[in-house]
Amino acid sequence: MRIAVASDAAPTAELEAALGELGVLCDPAESMAELPSIVALSGPYDLVLLRIGRALRNALPAIRDLRRRGMNLPIIVYSATPAGAEEEEAVLHAGADDVIFHPFRLSVLHARMQALARRARGYTCAELVCGNVTLDQEQHAVTVDGLRVNLTAREFDFLETLMLHKGVLLTKERFMTRLYADSEAPDSKIVDVFVCKLRRKLTAAGAAEIIRTVWGRGYVVFEPTQAAIEAARKTRQSEIEPAPRGWVRRAPRFLAATA
Repeated sequence: MRIAVASDAAPTAELEAALGELGVLCDPAESMAELPSIVALSGPYDLVLLRIGRALRNALPAIRDLRRRGMNLPIIVYSATPAGAEEEEAVLHAGADDVIFHPFRLSVLHARMQALARRARGYTCAELVCGNVTLDQEQHAVTVDGLRVNLTAREFDFLETLMLHKGVLLTKERFMTRLYADSEAPDSKIVDVFVCKLRRKLTAAGAAEIIRTVWGRGYVVFEPTQAAIEAARKTRQSEIEPAPRGWVRRAPRFLAATA
């Protein structure tokens, strides 16, 4: 997940570092006033997080500016101090999607961020489903027909990005900006490597093909047909079923010739 962060007072470096431990890339704006320009020019972002250390109404100009420019990405306002009901209502009416007050658990903030980002993409819960593949954001797990697929953290991030954008073509550049900070970004060919690994692991678990290559442009996740799902299941089942009793598996002809 990649988000834009702005504050009306205190620096956000500590918050950014804590979210970074959860796999969230944070792009800070130097001021609330420049936030809309950052979002417009440096995105795409999954979400905007506003940290308000003073009066909650300080968030109103930035929120209104974002919505006035037609930006419909989710906005969470995090307030360091309690606020009255009227201020909270004003922030929500201006276009914010959620308001959270200090103190709070970072894991709860992260869960709210994930929920809003999911709903913006049409998902209603932490389980993202495509064909017979399920990605559970809460458990950080991927299964195929209930069978756990062992993925690295980065492979999980790549698949999550694809599934959150089902039906949308994602270029290599889009992957890189969403998953890597500029200072640590590897060569964009790494995208091809991760997609190859994902395909191999999902196929081995009996998943129907869900990742399509658009040559010269990028990758897209698509919903497979039921026939494709059943064919993938049968292929995996035939590979794990034991041979019938009394049946002798013959060596391939080219091996027998060299014996």
